Amino acid sequence: MSLAPAPGSSGARFKERVGLLAVVGLVYASACGGPFGTEEYVASTGPGLLILLLCLAPFLWGVPMAFATAELSAARPVEGGYYVWAREILGPFWGFLAGTWSLISSFLDMALYPVLFAKVLRLWFPDMGSWSAWFAAVGFIAILTWLNYRGIRIVGTAAVVLNVFLIAPLLWLVIAGFLQARHNPFDPFALPGTGFWTGLNGGLALAIWFYSGYVEVSTAAEEIADPRRTIPRALLIVTPLVVLSYALPTVAGLAAVGGWESWTSGEFARIGRTLGGPILGHWMFLASVASFTVIFLAYVLWWSRLGWALANDRVLPGCLTRLHPIHGTPHRVLWFYAIGYALLAALPFEELLVYDVWVFGAYDLLLVASVVRGRRVLRDRPEGFRIPGGRIGVWINLLIPLITWIVVLVTTAREHLPGGFAVILIAPALYLARALWIRFRARDATAV
Repeated sequence: MSLAPAPGSSGARFKERVGLLAVVGLVYASACGGPFGTEEYVASTGPGLLILLLCLAPFLWGVPMAFATAELSAARPVEGGYYVWAREILGPFWGFLAGTWSLISSFLDMALYPVLFAKVLRLWFPDMGSWSAWFAAVGFIAILTWLNYRGIRIVGTAAVVLNVFLIAPLLWLVIAGFLQARHNPFDPFALPGTGFWTGLNGGLALAIWFYSGYVEVSTAAEEIADPRRTIPRALLIVTPLVVLSYALPTVAGLAAVGGWESWTSGEFARIGRTLGGPILGHWMFLASVASFTVIFLAYVLWWSRLGWALANDRVLPGCLTRLHPIHGTPHRVLWFYAIGYALLAALPFEELLVYDVWVFGAYDLLLVASVVRGRRVLRDRPEGFRIPGGRIGVWINLLIPLITWIVVLVTTAREHLPGGFAVILIAPALYLARALWIRFRARDATAV
């Protein structure tokens, strides 16, 4: 079966191409961007349990998603990636859900990073008011959107530079931490007095969230040189690097400094100051800024291409398919996102992590399901990466994250069931409303 472009295809295609190094930088940014943000969960999950989850979660989520992305990228690299695959392989309903859930996830997740930037500025300028903080967040959005406006080469280069800047002090901290180890980093394993299940309640959702971000590289496949080979290679390089980036600094910090009960946001900067003096402390602080900057930069790239693909299928307004005449970027989609993020930056989004896990878990599962059916419908696929283990391997690659996602839903449902279901049901409700509107328009046109 050969899958044709969508009937609504505008004909405007992307011309710029980036190679393996830039793709590695962008995938590392969206899949990790360093361990910053994990610190406060040491105290709420338990050090041993959190370390276990950080080491186990990639096999429950990250690796299956990387495998699925690599296989379908090798079979059919296309702008829009997992949304297009779900639409073509599973059908238009599931494609619509994948695209809509991704849009919801993008707004739940992306509004956080400009807010983090404004919080950092308040550390330097403590008298900054709420309006000043919002304008700072808008400036953060505007600058990084402008870089994306200029094209994937500039974004890829910036991602590589920022990643090198944030990884270098982490290496220093890890080496210094293990050389000065005085504590057992796994003790206690779970929270004293509350037990394993209390820590697992939020810890598993957090760990899954940390290992999301692999599938988004598929959305810019047409802007990657030789994507059938480059995307699987990038995923192979990044996956172990992400695991080490999360686990090693946490273990080294706990082993050298201890005090897990008081760990909170910014802990790695304080640990850096303890182990390496003011230089490492300040560098770790700036590395945390570089972390959420490069994450935002990469996700703006990925999700703007998803938005372009949705507009190309007339799910979003067709005017958003227009590419910039010089830079060849979906500039209208980029500014559409920028305006949305600027408005949402005024709201407190830190509490929406669990809802984000519910919704991105749903569209990620459509990706691995697409691989299962794709083995049957993609008959004329070229040679390239395939998930090992044949049909059994593909089904295992689906069932492991499916079971993991169900466990996350069960462990978080007590406090988040109404909101979680509401977020999930938005997409099918919109699909039904859209189908009814199309039918009404067709009936009206026939009557005329």
